[in-house]
Amino acid sequence: MKAAGLFFAIIVAIMVSAAAFIWSTLPNEKEIKGCIITTMYKVDLCPTSKNYVPLKQISSYLQRTIIMTEDGNFYKHHGFEWGTIEKNFRQGWETGVYKRGGSTITQQLAKNMFLNADRTFFRKALEAIITDRIEKTLTKKEILEKYLNVVEFGKNIYGIKQAAQFYFKKSPAELDVVESAFMAMVLPSPIKYSQSYYKKELTGFARKRMSQIVQNLYQFHSIDQAEYEVAMERIQSFLSPAPPPMDEIPGLKGMSAEQVNSLSNDEIDRLEQEIRDESGDLDSSELDIKPEHNLDN
Repeated sequence: MKAAGLFFAIIVAIMVSAAAFIWSTLPNEKEIKGCIITTMYKVDLCPTSKNYVPLKQISSYLQRTIIMTEDGNFYKHHGFEWGTIEKNFRQGWETGVYKRGGSTITQQLAKNMFLNADRTFFRKALEAIITDRIEKTLTKKEILEKYLNVVEFGKNIYGIKQAAQFYFKKSPAELDVVESAFMAMVLPSPIKYSQSYYKKELTGFARKRMSQIVQNLYQFHSIDQAEYEVAMERIQSFLSPAPPPMDEIPGLKGMSAEQVNSLSNDEIDRLEQEIRDESGDLDSSELDIKPEHNLDN
């Protein structure tokens, strides 16, 4: 009995010591608020770093789009979507397959700042504790700001400043509705979904998902009807190369926009035939030289 009691005491002591060690390694308030090199991707997450941008300098379109797609109840919950957690657990219990994903922005921030990519229950437990600490330490705007400065938007692209410059040669403040939808579209699987950019053409999935995002923005009154219509039209040719300037098109060199708009249909047909003769197999639809008043003819 004494031996069994001693063994039990040793086990308890080991567990308490392990728990104390783990607790001591968890981030404190200073680490959460301050400057760190993140564990996940080694990002320099600090307001003084070259790639950090304050929330007020990030497009409101981008902010609203990311919140809508990643965490619709961001401003309402305290770090966890218990309804989603319960639903996933129940479905997993019934099917034997537990779904990943569904993490809130705060949970994603906890993972990106202080954890690695392991998918163990132990790591999820640490994530829950850190998430709670972040929610108690930072305001929602501070959480969103840090998240947008650390999240992955593509291969070796971390934070919205790098992403905006890489994809669109813009500052985060300049991102429009469609560009924001693109950023939100790539987030679930940045390396995979960013392939549209390298191909200079949206994949079927990317076009469908971006259209859905814009429709939801309009449905939830985050953009007005004019912005919605412009965005939906722009998605159809988004990332595709723009047509060449008029002064680079054979037959139009030296002509002003007013002169092009004054061309008759017969003159346009003649010019397009001349261009086809010079260019070989170019289709007239690629040239886009018809003036605005003839677009419907």
